[in-house]
Amino acid sequence: MTDFHSPVRCLAVIVDRGKGEQVTRLCRARQVSVRLVLLGHGTASAEIMDYLGLDEPEKELVLCLVPDGLVPALLSELSAELGFSRPGRGIAFTLPLSGVSAAANCPTDHGASRVALSVEREGSPMAEANRFELIVCVAEHGMSGDVMDAARAVGATGGTVLRARGLGGEEAERFLNITIQPEKEVVLILSAAAQKQAIMKAVCAEVFSRTGERGIAFSLPVSDVTGLNLARFSEPAE
Repeated sequence: MTDFHSPVRCLAVIVDRGKGEQVTRLCRARQVSVRLVLLGHGTASAEIMDYLGLDEPEKELVLCLVPDGLVPALLSELSAELGFSRPGRGIAFTLPLSGVSAAANCPTDHGASRVALSVEREGSPMAEANRFELIVCVAEHGMSGDVMDAARAVGATGGTVLRARGLGGEEAERFLNITIQPEKEVVLILSAAAQKQAIMKAVCAEVFSRTGERGIAFSLPVSDVTGLNLARFSEPAE
């Protein structure tokens, strides 16, 4: 592993199920490899979904490593083609990396990374550095609704839930001599930096304390954002 402030960023794009192919195509057109596509679902309130006659919307989370200099142009293309300016179409954001393995760094854009990484990053009007944080909550299966209820009570506007499983040996159960790992839910909440502390405290107080602290919450800084109604994030929580 190299230990440096990487000129590569992790791009995360959350779109409706089936739209991941468009994201992949746009990334490949920029010679950026898509590293991972995760399936999840949104967290629209029960009242809204009942009114529309829908279940919770299925989502895809696309992750890839993008040279710093390509970020503004790629975000702009994603926003234009996928209609991120319209509410509910999706969001994209980047996470700074403090280190990246050589194997991941070199093929970032199919061999052209060494050139691209030397390009100075252009300014972008959609860059929202230091304004947002990604809150990651890992909870017991079935607790994502409680996590979101607690988060919304202090100003969170929504989130995305991913399915996962634990790997802790003490949690594993055995049935017919087969080890069964407990299911987990990972809740991703993109939050204004000013609201981060309140959301994390609410989740820990209202959810994790009731489950015997069987969960964790942490936050990551977000560098660039597109697809958000920024006016909603400027309103103080009630």
